[in-house]
Amino acid sequence: MSKKILITIGLVGLVGMIPLCGQEKLNFNIGGGISTPLNPTGAFTGVSGNFNVGAGYNLNKKNSINGEFMWSGLPADVFNLHPVQAPYGNINLYTLTANWRHHVDSIHGSPFGLYSIVGGGWYYRYSSIDKNYTPPAGTVCAPIYYWWGYGCDAGYVYSQTVAYKGASSAGLNAGVGFSIRISDSGWKFYTEARYHYAFSNRIATTLIPVTFGLRYN
Repeated sequence: MSKKILITIGLVGLVGMIPLCGQEKLNFNIGGGISTPLNPTGAFTGVSGNFNVGAGYNLNKKNSINGEFMWSGLPADVFNLHPVQAPYGNINLYTLTANWRHHVDSIHGSPFGLYSIVGGGWYYRYSSIDKNYTPPAGTVCAPIYYWWGYGCDAGYVYSQTVAYKGASSAGLNAGVGFSIRISDSGWKFYTEARYHYAFSNRIATTLIPVTFGLRYN
């Protein structure tokens, strides 16, 4: 995703949160941070950034539901030995999820709070290769070719196959967070770590984004 699109989403989110002020039944969050891939995704990608924005409804003082959009980079891991004649490029992950959050906003009357969050939804993995790569005839189907979306038959890569540009799948997520109330307002600074698992074709998408941001209610 281009920086312009991310900036646009961020500005729309900031504008959209203005009407939420004073609305105890509504919630909003926006933030960003660092994403760490786990195996099997970690075998092909390295650490990258993430951006997250969401809004929803408070069922009561301790339970909320919300919808969220997340972007996370999945760059090729330069610290891993790259196979000779293998494709090379970048992958971006986009998600739209519905989530349930159980939260304690004030621990023993303090400004500190804790919450757990769980949900699921749509995960879209978009790949772009730095050149129009065609595997040589007789190339063995190593896992990295599955990752980039090449087709295989009888253990060999289709020489005429062009890697996919995008692949959709369902996914799940779960995590925990910590919040600090800002003054006596409904605004909070939060940080959270969440595990994501998407049932992507052939090789699952697995990562833990650590996010820092602002949350209202």
